[in-house]
Amino acid sequence: MEPKRLLLVFIFLLCLFQINAFAEENRLITVQIPAPSLQNNLVGEALNQLLVIALPPSYYSSDQCYPVVYFLHGFGESPHNVGLFARLADSLYEENQLNEMIIVGVNGTNRLGGSFYVNSPVTGNWEDFVVNDVIGYLDQNYRTLPQSSSRGIAGFSMGGFAAINLAFRHPGVFSVVYSLAPGLFDENGLPQAMTTWDQRFRNAYGAAFSPNPNLPYPHSEIPVLDNSADDNRIKANWENGFGNLEQKIADYLCRGITLKSIRIEVGERDYYKWIINGCLYFSQLLTEQGIPHELNRFSGGHTLTSSLIEKNILPYFSQQLERMNSITNN
Repeated sequence: MEPKRLLLVFIFLLCLFQINAFAEENRLITVQIPAPSLQNNLVGEALNQLLVIALPPSYYSSDQCYPVVYFLHGFGESPHNVGLFARLADSLYEENQLNEMIIVGVNGTNRLGGSFYVNSPVTGNWEDFVVNDVIGYLDQNYRTLPQSSSRGIAGFSMGGFAAINLAFRHPGVFSVVYSLAPGLFDENGLPQAMTTWDQRFRNAYGAAFSPNPNLPYPHSEIPVLDNSADDNRIKANWENGFGNLEQKIADYLCRGITLKSIRIEVGERDYYKWIINGCLYFSQLLTEQGIPHELNRFSGGHTLTSSLIEKNILPYFSQQLERMNSITNN
């Protein structure tokens, strides 16, 4: 076997061993939870949904309560990548470089490939699923710190959009948000983005942001950009999905609750140039409104890497989330 291939096999087996060891301690938990928020959806979405929960090393040996980070994955992916978060976090815990936390991977993949974690009469109320069903389940069944100052939300790509969207819509639920390569539009984002989307993504996006229960499955309105009155209505719905950022910021400010910390990261080599443009535009709007935030442009592409998790995401939440050493009322 070639040395390079042998090394890759070794790394894979090491990761598998570490994740299995983590699971044997019952600190990496895969569970199906009730999702009543998805009732009455039109695509046959299950009313039990997957969570992957990574508990910190001291969870079973103490009576401590912990801050929680909710991670939202990308389109067509799954919450199982929290296993990688758990492995990297354990290394940092061992080196005393990370405060302990609970990390939760939340499913957002539906029958169409992605829910975008938004409410829709077609795919179900995925926003409510995260904010009500998921957080309610964690706070009732685990020793969490059930206040916004100890609750963070993170996401990649589709999940990066959702992390911003949910945090800005629910600043009383989350206090810290991290968004990697989020789906965001500047003023010209929609037509640029549509050239990069296949039919599966378009169907899912339409069902989320321009749903029409009267249409055949997948009940999704998709614009053709012909400037007709009806198509302009559909186009406006699509622009309001990843776009309409000025209004979303205005709505956030009207809620009168300020997020403690906002961080956006995007790769300089991201294949989706409209994402780079959207992140820069969003940062500009936040600056104009005097909203503190970080925008970091790194040298990578459109991917969630071990390095970003270990050096950026985990330390960020470790530093930003509040923690207590005694049990609070759950």
